[in-house]
Amino acid sequence: MSSLRSIYLEFTQERQLKLFEEPLKSEGVMLIERPDQIRWETTAPYQSILLAKQKSVAQFELEDGKWKKLRAGFPQLRRVMDQMVLMHQGKIDALTNDFTISVATNSMTIVTLVPKDENVRAMLSSIAIHLLPDLSATRQVVMHEPSGDLTKIVFGKELRDVTFPPGTFDLEKPTDIADINAAVSRKQ
Repeated sequence: MSSLRSIYLEFTQERQLKLFEEPLKSEGVMLIERPDQIRWETTAPYQSILLAKQKSVAQFELEDGKWKKLRAGFPQLRRVMDQMVLMHQGKIDALTNDFTISVATNSMTIVTLVPKDENVRAMLSSIAIHLLPDLSATRQVVMHEPSGDLTKIVFGKELRDVTFPPGTFDLEKPTDIADINAAVSRKQ
């Protein structure tokens, strides 16, 4: 994965809370462009964008058909985005300062990350990254919380070394996902 310059991933996400019988479901895309740009966009049932570029982070929500930039209220958001980029670049060893890492192999390789910081562990018990046996792609990420709640992200369609249109990672006026999809589809 370290040789990839960019990646486009579609995902479905299920948030399983003990409070509810059925999981809360959403879907979207994750776009990564090296060295340090990432876009996490939820496309259904609501629309939101989380962007990280160099040392900056921006959040947007669709309100009355227009993107509204939000104040980034989560102080460690940039760090989380950086960690996501490292994971998708295959640089798991770069996470050893923040996590205890273990690996299990079978029909799928599972890398488990347990936060070392007890403040983080109070919110997140572990992250399990499910990889193909040849380690060429992430299929699923499961985040376990101490309460027993969890979030499962399953990756579907994956395009590698794509060229994203200008504005894809713009922190002020990001390009619309329909335009990104059209540009990515034309080049495949």
